[in-house]
Amino acid sequence: MADDQNLLAEARKLGALIASQQVVQSYRDLARQVDLDISARSLLEQFEQAMEALAVKEASGQPIEIAEKRNIQSLQQSVTIHPLLKKLVDSQMEYMGLMRKVQEAINSGVNGEAAPRAESGSAPRLIVPG
Repeated sequence: MADDQNLLAEARKLGALIASQQVVQSYRDLARQVDLDISARSLLEQFEQAMEALAVKEASGQPIEIAEKRNIQSLQQSVTIHPLLKKLVDSQMEYMGLMRKVQEAINSGVNGEAAPRAESGSAPRLIVPG
């Protein structure tokens, strides 16, 4: 039990160290700015809802209509050209890159490796920190 407590204490320290990184602070700041910007927040919510509906249809094997695909493409394009959302997406990519490197470092420690292995993965979805 004492080992568990030590491990959790070290994990909290790692969490605090991660939170202090400029990448994380910038990401949180941009997420707050988006939350305060009605047009950006609305556009992001529309995009997320459309993506969730698409995922539900794909999971249940339902066909995706052409109009739905066009709507998602249009929303995606709107997100990528919106200045604040573009900054948020760019910041999220940096944040996810940092978190991937941290996870790889943890995995290498767990596996007794000297350095993290290169892992390939799919592109992350947009995640807005709370």
